[in-house]
Amino acid sequence: MSLAMKNIVILATGGTIAGAGEQGKDIGYKSGSIKAQTLIDAIPELKNVANICVEQFCNINSDDITSEIWIALAKRIQELLLREDVDGIVIMHGTDTMEETAFFLSLTLGGSAPSAAGKVARNVAETASKPVILTGSMRPATAAEPDGPANLLFAVKSAVSCSPHELSCSPEMSSRPDCHPGFIPGSPSRVASSRTPFRDHPLVNEKNPAGVYVAFAGKLMNARSVQKIHANDLDAFAEIPASCHPGLVPGSPSCSAFDVSSLHSLPRVSVLYFNADADAELVRFAAERSAGLVIAGAGAGEFSRAWADAIADAVAEKNIPVVISTRINRGRIVPEQLLVPGTIAAYDLPPAKAAVLLRLALTITNDSVAIQKIFEDSCTSSS
Repeated sequence: MSLAMKNIVILATGGTIAGAGEQGKDIGYKSGSIKAQTLIDAIPELKNVANICVEQFCNINSDDITSEIWIALAKRIQELLLREDVDGIVIMHGTDTMEETAFFLSLTLGGSAPSAAGKVARNVAETASKPVILTGSMRPATAAEPDGPANLLFAVKSAVSCSPHELSCSPEMSSRPDCHPGFIPGSPSRVASSRTPFRDHPLVNEKNPAGVYVAFAGKLMNARSVQKIHANDLDAFAEIPASCHPGLVPGSPSCSAFDVSSLHSLPRVSVLYFNADADAELVRFAAERSAGLVIAGAGAGEFSRAWADAIADAVAEKNIPVVISTRINRGRIVPEQLLVPGTIAAYDLPPAKAAVLLRLALTITNDSVAIQKIFEDSCTSSS
């Protein structure tokens, strides 16, 4: 164990990176089959990069992620980031919903919480000073050439390069079964450093003040603009250019974050994909079972007259907020384009991320005007 290396905590949640199947095959595997420590032990280069502690937070396919898991994960990350002997977090995660988890974390870690009245609910600037980086893989660990080890190594290196302080580990530190090579969070081991704080790091800017990223295929990408763009390629993620990035408070060095410390789950929101001749009864059915809806409209957030009528009924009769996004991965929806009065423009957010923000907004209010203000303020403040 090097006394000069930084302390990075790896939180494992499962996914393809922990998948196992027939040896040498890229498909037909089961996600979340291999324990995190086994994966870490298979990457000997890590011991030369950082002092690493591994926590098996959960071990699931990312399609099975829930708001309960999200909230518990955010709380655990908050606990770790507030420790002086933790310099950064790397999260092993399945790729299918990685962008949603990353976006959720960017909206809930640190910063100040927006409310319908625009008041601050909390401010935990300490958590915004250290990087949180998600990574995963497109091939299982049992593939002939798995991409998980390279992605994980790159994520840890990124966390080290972004972390704010040097460490000095105490002689009392000893190895334990789930930590490699001997880092124990909570041990009083820090010394001061003159290194540039993470909030001043070139990677942190007005578009991502919280420091939440996805590291994949050699690219470090903003949690707020990253999207999975390919179902099969190893280079499966990219940042989709946008004219706004939700969560930024004008003049503030930290992101606008929702306080989930007292929550166990989030209100349920359904995302409905419009296509030619789509059944409008789907809208009515979802409105009966949801606290809010996100419509993945065609083009600039458009849909049929039948869907417009069903959406209008959901707004007027069910009194639930309906956010209009687009199934196109570039472009923006603004209030002036909305076909149904009382609906909410998603601006640049794709449907899945619009659902994340709507679920968090619903923990504050279900008033559509107030929620539109949250979307609008969050977006236009960084335009």
